[in-house]
Amino acid sequence: MHRTYVCIVLIFSALVLFSLSSPAASAEDGAALYDSNCVKCHGADGRGDTPVGRALKAASLVDPKWAADDSAEAVVSAFRANPKHKAMASKVSDDDLRSIAVHLRKLASVQ
Repeated sequence: MHRTYVCIVLIFSALVLFSLSSPAASAEDGAALYDSNCVKCHGADGRGDTPVGRALKAASLVDPKWAADDSAEAVVSAFRANPKHKAMASKVSDDDLRSIAVHLRKLASVQ
């Protein structure tokens, strides 16, 4: 009985520590990150219809593949693989990109 109790306490403690070390992605965080890192090329509406976006042939981020509930890892992978993002790569973490993915879902639902 004591051993089971200790295991439960250890597992619970690990879960609490993990949740504190990796905050959940939020739409508010994603919106702020998007505004400071993505708007110049992808535009406030995510369509890529800005002068810089047109020049770079920026993708529309309101495409359903970026708006899916499970799109966060796809957004991270696509961002990291795109050579156009090389200058931005060191400025945003994978957690930042996951937050941006939450914001992209919101943008896509407005379209």
